[in-house]
Amino acid sequence: MNNLGDILRETRQQQQLSQSEISEDICSQSTLSEIEHNKYIPNTQLLINLCERLAVGFDDLCLVGSFQICREKYFNQKAASFYHSRNYRQLQAFLNRPTVLETVQNDQQTQAYYFYLALCSLHLDRGFDKAKEYLKLSLACSTNGRKQTTLTRLGNITLAYVYAQQGLKTSTFAQIELAFRHLEKSTYDENLNLLFYIAALSYFHISKFDLAIQTLEKGIKFALSNNSHSMMINSLYLMANIAEMVKEENVGLTIKSYSLFNSFIHQPLYEEAN
Repeated sequence: MNNLGDILRETRQQQQLSQSEISEDICSQSTLSEIEHNKYIPNTQLLINLCERLAVGFDDLCLVGSFQICREKYFNQKAASFYHSRNYRQLQAFLNRPTVLETVQNDQQTQAYYFYLALCSLHLDRGFDKAKEYLKLSLACSTNGRKQTTLTRLGNITLAYVYAQQGLKTSTFAQIELAFRHLEKSTYDENLNLLFYIAALSYFHISKFDLAIQTLEKGIKFALSNNSHSMMINSLYLMANIAEMVKEENVGLTIKSYSLFNSFIHQPLYEEAN
Protein backbone atom coordinates (compact mmCIF):
# COMPACT_ATOMS: atom_id res chain seq x y z
CA MET A 1 0.00 0.00 0.00
CA ASN A 2 3.02 2.28 -0.04
CA ASN A 3 1.94 3.72 -3.40
CA LEU A 4 -1.60 4.69 -2.41
CA GLY A 5 -0.64 8.25 -1.53
CA ASP A 6 1.24 8.69 -4.80
CA ILE A 7 -1.73 7.40 -6.77
CA LEU A 8 -4.19 9.73 -5.03
CA ARG A 9 -1.86 12.69 -5.54
CA GLU A 10 -1.36 11.88 -9.24
CA THR A 11 -5.12 11.53 -9.78
CA ARG A 12 -5.79 14.85 -8.06
CA GLN A 13 -3.09 16.67 -10.01
CA GLN A 14 -4.30 15.24 -13.32
CA GLN A 15 -7.65 16.89 -12.60
CA GLN A 16 -5.90 20.14 -11.61
CA LEU A 17 -7.56 20.16 -8.21
CA SER A 18 -6.07 21.43 -4.96
CA GLN A 19 -5.83 19.47 -1.73
CA SER A 20 -8.37 21.80 -0.13
CA GLU A 21 -10.88 21.18 -2.94
CA ILE A 22 -10.58 17.40 -2.57
CA SER A 23 -10.57 17.29 1.23
CA GLU A 24 -13.42 19.76 1.88
CA ASP A 25 -16.11 18.17 4.13
CA ILE A 26 -14.23 14.84 3.98
CA CYS A 27 -11.09 15.35 6.06
CA SER A 28 -8.64 18.12 6.86
CA GLN A 29 -6.19 19.27 4.23
CA SER A 30 -3.34 18.19 6.50
CA THR A 31 -4.80 14.68 6.67
CA LEU A 32 -4.95 14.48 2.89
CA SER A 33 -1.38 15.76 2.69
CA GLU A 34 -0.22 13.02 5.08
CA ILE A 35 -2.05 10.40 3.02
CA GLU A 36 -0.53 11.70 -0.22
CA HIS A 37 2.94 11.55 1.34
CA ASN A 38 2.32 7.92 2.39
CA LYS A 39 2.42 8.72 6.10
CA TYR A 40 -1.04 7.25 6.70
CA ILE A 41 -3.23 4.69 4.99
CA PRO A 42 -6.84 5.94 5.00
CA ASN A 43 -9.57 3.63 6.24
CA THR A 44 -11.87 2.22 3.58
CA GLN A 45 -14.67 4.78 3.98
CA LEU A 46 -12.27 7.71 3.81
CA LEU A 47 -10.67 6.27 0.68
CA ILE A 48 -14.10 5.75 -0.88
CA ASN A 49 -15.07 9.35 -0.10
CA LEU A 50 -11.86 10.70 -1.62
CA CYS A 51 -12.26 8.57 -4.75
CA GLU A 52 -15.84 9.72 -5.19
CA ARG A 53 -14.71 13.35 -4.87
CA LEU A 54 -12.16 12.56 -7.60
CA ALA A 55 -15.02 11.20 -9.75
CA VAL A 56 -13.62 7.67 -9.78
CA GLY A 57 -16.38 5.29 -10.84
CA PHE A 58 -16.83 1.55 -10.89
CA ASP A 59 -17.70 1.39 -14.57
CA ASP A 60 -15.13 3.85 -15.89
CA LEU A 61 -13.49 1.89 -18.71
CA CYS A 62 -10.61 4.29 -19.41
CA LEU A 63 -8.26 3.64 -22.31
CA VAL A 64 -4.69 4.88 -22.29
CA GLY A 65 -4.14 6.45 -25.70
CA SER A 66 -6.54 5.60 -28.51
CA PHE A 67 -7.11 3.35 -31.51
CA GLN A 68 -7.40 4.55 -35.09
CA ILE A 69 -10.90 4.19 -36.51
CA CYS A 70 -10.24 5.32 -40.09
CA ARG A 71 -7.63 6.59 -42.55
CA GLU A 72 -8.22 10.30 -41.86
CA LYS A 73 -5.89 11.73 -39.21
CA TYR A 74 -8.32 14.53 -38.34
CA PHE A 75 -11.19 12.10 -37.75
CA ASN A 76 -8.99 9.93 -35.51
CA GLN A 77 -8.00 12.99 -33.48
CA LYS A 78 -11.65 14.05 -33.12
CA ALA A 79 -12.71 10.59 -31.97
CA ALA A 80 -9.85 10.45 -29.44
CA SER A 81 -10.72 13.93 -28.16
CA PHE A 82 -14.38 13.05 -27.62
CA TYR A 83 -13.44 9.80 -25.89
CA HIS A 84 -10.85 11.22 -23.51
CA SER A 85 -13.15 14.12 -22.57
CA ARG A 86 -15.85 11.49 -21.85
CA ASN A 87 -18.17 13.16 -24.34
CA TYR A 88 -19.78 9.90 -25.38
CA ARG A 89 -22.86 11.51 -26.89
CA GLN A 90 -20.79 13.51 -29.36
CA LEU A 91 -18.50 10.54 -29.99
CA GLN A 92 -21.48 8.36 -30.87
CA ALA A 93 -22.91 11.01 -33.19
CA PHE A 94 -19.49 11.52 -34.76
CA LEU A 95 -18.99 7.80 -35.40
CA ASN A 96 -22.39 7.58 -37.08
CA ARG A 97 -21.62 10.36 -39.56
CA PRO A 98 -21.51 8.96 -43.13
CA THR A 99 -18.36 11.00 -43.87
CA VAL A 100 -16.59 9.20 -41.04
CA LEU A 101 -17.94 5.75 -41.78
CA GLU A 102 -16.87 5.87 -45.43
CA THR A 103 -13.22 6.40 -44.37
CA VAL A 104 -13.17 3.22 -42.26
CA GLN A 105 -11.19 0.92 -44.54
CA ASN A 106 -9.34 -2.04 -43.05
CA ASP A 107 -10.09 -4.68 -40.44
CA GLN A 108 -8.10 -2.95 -37.68
CA GLN A 109 -9.97 0.31 -38.18
CA THR A 110 -13.33 -1.48 -38.32
CA GLN A 111 -12.48 -3.35 -35.12
CA ALA A 112 -11.69 -0.09 -33.31
CA TYR A 113 -14.74 1.62 -34.81
CA TYR A 114 -17.18 -0.95 -33.42
CA PHE A 115 -15.33 -1.10 -30.10
CA TYR A 116 -15.85 2.63 -29.58
CA LEU A 117 -19.53 2.31 -30.50
CA ALA A 118 -19.83 -0.42 -27.85
CA LEU A 119 -18.28 1.86 -25.21
CA CYS A 120 -20.70 4.62 -26.18
CA SER A 121 -23.66 2.26 -25.69
CA LEU A 122 -22.37 1.21 -22.27
CA HIS A 123 -21.70 4.73 -21.03
CA LEU A 124 -24.76 6.47 -22.43
CA ASP A 125 -27.72 4.21 -21.78
CA ARG A 126 -26.38 0.96 -20.32
CA GLY A 127 -27.33 -0.62 -23.63
CA PHE A 128 -25.95 -4.07 -22.95
CA ASP A 129 -27.61 -5.83 -25.90
CA LYS A 130 -26.44 -3.14 -28.31
CA ALA A 131 -22.96 -3.12 -26.78
CA LYS A 132 -22.79 -6.91 -27.10
CA GLU A 133 -23.71 -6.63 -30.78
CA TYR A 134 -20.99 -4.04 -31.41
CA LEU A 135 -18.38 -6.01 -29.47
CA LYS A 136 -19.08 -9.15 -31.48
CA LEU A 137 -18.76 -7.15 -34.71
CA SER A 138 -15.49 -5.72 -33.42
CA LEU A 139 -14.09 -9.12 -32.47
CA ALA A 140 -15.14 -10.57 -35.82
CA CYS A 141 -12.69 -8.14 -37.45
CA SER A 142 -9.70 -9.47 -35.52
CA THR A 143 -7.26 -10.82 -38.09
CA ASN A 144 -4.42 -12.15 -35.94
CA GLY A 145 -5.64 -15.70 -35.49
CA ARG A 146 -4.55 -17.13 -32.15
CA LYS A 147 -2.40 -14.11 -31.25
CA GLN A 148 -4.59 -11.49 -29.64
CA THR A 149 -3.84 -7.80 -30.03
CA THR A 150 -4.47 -5.47 -27.10
CA LEU A 151 -7.68 -4.30 -28.77
CA THR A 152 -8.88 -7.89 -29.19
CA ARG A 153 -8.20 -8.60 -25.51
CA LEU A 154 -10.08 -5.44 -24.56
CA GLY A 155 -13.00 -6.50 -26.73
CA ASN A 156 -13.09 -9.91 -25.06
CA ILE A 157 -12.89 -8.55 -21.51
CA THR A 158 -15.51 -5.87 -22.19
CA LEU A 159 -17.81 -8.58 -23.53
CA ALA A 160 -17.23 -10.46 -20.26
CA TYR A 161 -18.34 -7.33 -18.40
CA VAL A 162 -21.53 -7.16 -20.50
CA TYR A 163 -22.27 -10.83 -19.80
CA ALA A 164 -21.73 -10.21 -16.08
CA GLN A 165 -24.16 -7.30 -16.13
CA GLN A 166 -26.72 -9.63 -17.71
CA GLY A 167 -26.11 -12.32 -15.08
CA LEU A 168 -24.62 -14.79 -17.59
CA LYS A 169 -21.99 -16.36 -15.32
CA THR A 170 -20.77 -19.17 -17.60
CA SER A 171 -20.27 -16.77 -20.49
CA THR A 172 -18.53 -14.31 -18.17
CA PHE A 173 -16.01 -16.92 -17.01
CA ALA A 174 -15.35 -18.12 -20.57
CA GLN A 175 -14.83 -14.61 -21.90
CA ILE A 176 -12.43 -13.67 -19.09
CA GLU A 177 -10.41 -16.82 -19.69
CA LEU A 178 -10.20 -15.93 -23.39
CA ALA A 179 -9.11 -12.35 -22.71
CA PHE A 180 -6.20 -13.51 -20.52
CA ARG A 181 -5.11 -16.44 -22.68
CA HIS A 182 -1.31 -16.34 -23.23
CA LEU A 183 -1.13 -12.82 -21.77
CA GLU A 184 2.42 -13.55 -20.59
CA LYS A 185 3.50 -13.70 -24.25
CA SER A 186 2.13 -10.22 -25.05
CA THR A 187 4.27 -7.11 -25.24
CA TYR A 188 3.30 -4.78 -22.40
CA ASP A 189 0.79 -2.06 -23.20
CA GLU A 190 -0.74 0.12 -20.46
CA ASN A 191 -4.20 -0.73 -21.78
CA LEU A 192 -3.56 -4.30 -20.60
CA ASN A 193 -3.99 -3.03 -17.03
CA LEU A 194 -7.67 -2.72 -17.94
CA LEU A 195 -7.96 -6.48 -18.34
CA PHE A 196 -7.46 -7.08 -14.64
CA TYR A 197 -9.77 -4.27 -13.55
CA ILE A 198 -12.64 -5.17 -15.90
CA ALA A 199 -12.28 -8.86 -15.02
CA ALA A 200 -12.47 -7.98 -11.31
CA LEU A 201 -15.44 -5.71 -11.95
CA SER A 202 -17.15 -8.53 -13.85
CA TYR A 203 -16.57 -10.95 -10.96
CA PHE A 204 -17.91 -8.29 -8.59
CA HIS A 205 -21.14 -7.95 -10.56
CA ILE A 206 -21.78 -11.72 -10.38
CA SER A 207 -20.89 -11.75 -6.64
CA LYS A 208 -17.65 -13.69 -7.04
CA PHE A 209 -15.85 -11.51 -4.51
CA ASP A 210 -12.92 -13.88 -3.89
CA LEU A 211 -12.10 -13.88 -7.59
CA ALA A 212 -12.57 -10.11 -7.79
CA ILE A 213 -10.06 -9.52 -4.98
CA GLN A 214 -7.58 -12.04 -6.38
CA THR A 215 -7.75 -10.37 -9.80
CA LEU A 216 -7.40 -6.86 -8.37
CA GLU A 217 -4.27 -7.87 -6.48
CA LYS A 218 -2.80 -9.47 -9.59
CA GLY A 219 -3.64 -6.35 -11.59
CA ILE A 220 -2.01 -4.01 -9.08
CA LYS A 221 1.15 -6.13 -9.06
CA PHE A 222 1.07 -6.30 -12.88
CA ALA A 223 0.83 -2.51 -13.18
CA LEU A 224 3.54 -1.81 -10.60
CA SER A 225 5.89 -4.37 -12.16
CA ASN A 226 5.57 -2.37 -15.38
CA ASN A 227 6.05 1.01 -13.64
CA SER A 228 2.46 2.03 -14.33
CA HIS A 229 -0.30 3.52 -12.20
CA SER A 230 -2.97 3.25 -14.90
CA MET A 231 -6.29 1.96 -13.44
CA MET A 232 -4.72 1.76 -9.96
CA ILE A 233 -7.08 4.28 -8.37
CA ASN A 234 -10.06 2.42 -9.85
CA SER A 235 -8.72 -0.89 -8.53
CA LEU A 236 -8.18 0.47 -5.02
CA TYR A 237 -11.64 2.07 -5.05
CA LEU A 238 -13.28 -1.21 -6.01
CA MET A 239 -11.23 -3.10 -3.41
CA ALA A 240 -12.22 -0.60 -0.70
CA ASN A 241 -15.90 -1.06 -1.57
CA ILE A 242 -15.58 -4.84 -1.36
CA ALA A 243 -13.82 -4.45 2.00
CA GLU A 244 -16.70 -2.31 3.29
CA MET A 245 -19.18 -4.98 2.17
CA VAL A 246 -17.19 -7.69 3.96
CA LYS A 247 -16.96 -5.67 7.17
CA GLU A 248 -20.51 -4.33 7.28
CA GLU A 249 -22.75 -6.80 5.45
CA ASN A 250 -21.10 -10.16 6.22
CA VAL A 251 -21.32 -11.29 2.60
CA GLY A 252 -19.79 -14.67 3.35
CA LEU A 253 -16.46 -14.07 1.66
CA THR A 254 -13.74 -16.62 2.37
CA ILE A 255 -10.74 -14.35 2.94
CA LYS A 256 -7.48 -15.87 1.79
CA SER A 257 -3.95 -14.50 2.00
CA TYR A 258 -4.64 -11.31 0.10
CA SER A 259 -1.97 -8.90 1.29
CA LEU A 260 -3.50 -5.67 0.01
CA PHE A 261 -7.09 -6.61 0.79
CA ASN A 262 -6.25 -7.72 4.32
CA SER A 263 -4.61 -4.37 4.94
CA PHE A 264 -8.04 -2.86 4.32
CA ILE A 265 -9.93 -5.36 6.44
CA HIS A 266 -7.64 -5.42 9.47
CA GLN A 267 -6.36 -1.85 9.57
CA PRO A 268 -7.35 0.28 12.59
CA LEU A 269 -9.61 3.20 11.83
CA TYR A 270 -7.55 6.29 11.22
CA GLU A 271 -8.51 8.97 13.72
CA GLU A 272 -7.94 12.44 12.41
CA ALA A 273 -6.24 14.89 14.75
CA ASN A 274 -8.28 17.90 15.65
